[in-house]
Amino acid sequence: MKTFMTTAATVALVAGMAQAADGTVKVGVLNDQSTSFSALGGSEVVVAVEMAIADFGGEVLGKPIEFVSADHQNKPDVALSIAREWLDTEGVDVIMDVPNSAVALGLNTLIGDSGKMGLFVSPLTDRPTEADCNGHVLAWAYDAYSTVGTAVNAQLDKGLKSFFTLSPDYEAGKVMASWVETAVTEGGGEVVGAVAAPLGTTDFSSYILQAQASGAEVIQINLNGSELINALKQVQEFGLIASGMEVAVTFLHQSDARSIGAEALEGVQFAAPWFWTQDEAARDFGTRMMEATGNAPGWVAAGNYSAAMTYLKAVEAAGTDEPEAVIAQMESMDLDDLFVHNGELYPNGRLIHDMYLLEVRSPAEIGDSQEYFKLEATVLAETAFQPLSATTCPLVNANG
Repeated sequence: MKTFMTTAATVALVAGMAQAADGTVKVGVLNDQSTSFSALGGSEVVVAVEMAIADFGGEVLGKPIEFVSADHQNKPDVALSIAREWLDTEGVDVIMDVPNSAVALGLNTLIGDSGKMGLFVSPLTDRPTEADCNGHVLAWAYDAYSTVGTAVNAQLDKGLKSFFTLSPDYEAGKVMASWVETAVTEGGGEVVGAVAAPLGTTDFSSYILQAQASGAEVIQINLNGSELINALKQVQEFGLIASGMEVAVTFLHQSDARSIGAEALEGVQFAAPWFWTQDEAARDFGTRMMEATGNAPGWVAAGNYSAAMTYLKAVEAAGTDEPEAVIAQMESMDLDDLFVHNGELYPNGRLIHDMYLLEVRSPAEIGDSQEYFKLEATVLAETAFQPLSATTCPLVNANG
């Protein structure tokens, strides 16, 4: 299939120039470092990307690699202001991480218009690689299809058929709720109730009472960060598990488990693109991050390390930081590292790779370590992610 990224002849031409357009390669991490999503990545991502740059050697195309980071505070207007300055005046070549789907959608348009490049690790929305794809934004870690499908199917496989969903009331939450309903229905189940909680909610009692009253066998919680922590604590207080309701979580991060504790989470299953004890390479990265930050890293940090390292390798191989040449180089690379296994970069910008169904260990198994999760199943990339043939990306469809 013909891709829209660039032609081989063009790649060869720009690669022969063997230089960055402005003489330097500049990487920017833009994420939440102070509000709801900060514990999921935040400063930990900054450390991981700085580590990737150092591991690469600190320079590329004969020049030192420059690095900047900023806190978008979960505010789209703040994020866009920072990104415009980076792209228009500060010479940033690639913007990384970008949690919060509303932020990601605004940046997707800005990056496309600027002709620069985005490596999105944190946002759930798939619009930058689907309906709003522009050829300049790559989605490196996950999407609703890969996480929700894995998490819901685990419950369906137990014979549970009735679900109640608790989601955040913003773009990503709407996407998750929709995918949960699709996965449940396709699996022969039924969503008997659904509620959406505003970002920043601390009291989930009314939502939990609705879940109890629904008679659902499963409450599927699609929350993140502090909202997830508060909701799970209140689930315990209201005795949902003791009453026989299964509590399922779409997302659970290393920082969530650290904050909530294994006593409240033991046995909870969820989907993830990575965990720090999955193999030797992951454990080595996790150990290094613990030495730097004091805590074992989550998949957001690992995903950003992987994306940064792959980007720098592609720039070096292409001989330029020109985005279309770099993306074409990344499409041709063997993508297998501490984060990516069985990887393939689709021409709509979606990176597919193996996903994992994880379970929270018992407190006795964890002890004094931070090894919260154990592997229940590996879901191969081609099964975990939506096939390319189903993409709505107009650039892919336009090229056959």
